[in-house]
Amino acid sequence: MKILYTESSPNIGGQELQALAQMAAMQRAGHSVMLACRENSRIAAEAVRQQTAVTYIPFRNSLHFSSVWRLRRLVLAFRPDMVVCHSGHDSNTVALTRATLTGGAGRFSIVRQKTYLTRKMKVFSLNHFCDAVAVPGQAMKEALQAAGCTNTIRVVSPGFDFDAIREAMSMPLPEHVREWLEARAPHPVIVQIGMLRPEKGLDFMLKTLFHLKREGGQFHWLIVGGGRPEEERLLRRKIHALGMEGGVLICGYLTPVYPLYRVASLMVMPSTCESFGMAAVEAAACGVPVMASNTGGLSSVIHHERTGILLPPDNRQAWLEALRAYLSAPAGFAEMAAMARRDVMSRFSMEVTLDRLLSLGCLPF
Repeated sequence: MKILYTESSPNIGGQELQALAQMAAMQRAGHSVMLACRENSRIAAEAVRQQTAVTYIPFRNSLHFSSVWRLRRLVLAFRPDMVVCHSGHDSNTVALTRATLTGGAGRFSIVRQKTYLTRKMKVFSLNHFCDAVAVPGQAMKEALQAAGCTNTIRVVSPGFDFDAIREAMSMPLPEHVREWLEARAPHPVIVQIGMLRPEKGLDFMLKTLFHLKREGGQFHWLIVGGGRPEEERLLRRKIHALGMEGGVLICGYLTPVYPLYRVASLMVMPSTCESFGMAAVEAAACGVPVMASNTGGLSSVIHHERTGILLPPDNRQAWLEALRAYLSAPAGFAEMAAMARRDVMSRFSMEVTLDRLLSLGCLPF
């Protein structure tokens, strides 16, 4: 098949990294793949690095005439069988582009990968500007249906190349991380990975770990992820105000992130909203215990007290008790991590994900 991916975001996070992993896997499987994205975007740079063909489209908004015109020329040249979109902007632009085409050039399916839920869900474009919606978990499917989405919705969990993850784990640690750890006592390393956004629970975790530190808890906290500069500056000020800077390192955006799992003692995901939880799967695949909020799709990744710990979001007492339990008796968490590794590798392979995604391109729309 010929598959065109579109991405309007200039930044990169779990959604964009998953799209890149899908593209690479599809190319290995013999499919012809191309990415349409903004020039100078982070996903463009990563796609070029992995040798995926890239074409630049502005994607300024859903009704951007220049984007429709450029995408029309791309479709006429590439002739995709399927277009996989990752936001409302690019999905709407693709649908408008298809409406301008006649004959065989317009006979391709549009699949919208919906990976997050907004507070006010608008389902008009989901119902009318794509042929099917792919979501990472059952909880999101049910939420969209409750909001009025009547289009075809299929659960297509993110897929992982576990062999590549294990290989990348052996790569050297980023130098600034290695130097930071070497200058400190060998305490447990608590890792948190994700964009620097309010819903990731960074403020909550900072205050929770501050209480744990005041009780005598000994640990280091590594924060991995990028975001808006003002979000990072604000977080740094809060860390400084609590006197926590000696035990906290904001690593910034790292790729690949997998070498960090060699030094990670525990992965935390205190999110208030999480559609799936890719970092939880990756940590589990690398044998790292996971402690996460019981929200969104995380409950489909973690089985409470069997493959990890699920806790109420923003419940400091519950999180403190769980963190104390980990620091006092990590052996039980290691047993859960071993079970989690076997579980995620059996359920979230890239081959299963591609089969489900490609099947949407074959539905009779």
